[in-house]
Amino acid sequence: MFVKSLRQKHNWSQQQLAQLSGLNIRTIQRVEKGESVGLETLKSLAAVFEVDVNVLKNENNNESEPNSTQINKDTLIDLENREKIAKEEVKSKKEFYILALFLFGIFIFFFLPNYNQGENLGALISTAICFAMIIGAHAITVFQPFSEKWEKKKIKQTMDSYEKESKL
Repeated sequence: MFVKSLRQKHNWSQQQLAQLSGLNIRTIQRVEKGESVGLETLKSLAAVFEVDVNVLKNENNNESEPNSTQINKDTLIDLENREKIAKEEVKSKKEFYILALFLFGIFIFFFLPNYNQGENLGALISTAICFAMIIGAHAITVFQPFSEKWEKKKIKQTMDSYEKESKL
């Protein structure tokens, strides 16, 4: 049941999970029913879901009698980790905006006294391009447009397209 909830959380079909983990779809079905499976199967699933294999092993063994204290403790630890990550992300974005405003202020500080009716326009444009490149490079590291989340989304889209092609 735990594997099924993880699979559904990722919006994967059993077939997609089987392909991602390198397992047979019948094995996925057995795991989701709570039947006992081997350690290699659990390792494959743990790798796909990016969880510790012991979590899956414990959940698979305790499927019939869930330990609510352990689940609440794990949930609390997970929430604390998520909050810590969220705080770090917000802090880095705040620092990015401060740096961008600082660089913009420096550019304006240089631009106004050195404009001279267009005499130094080439140098000012070069400086503006350099500042824009610095801000852009920093934005990529802060906002991470090609992060793991993006990769997982693209993998899911590719898997969906493969599934559609196989149905045709």
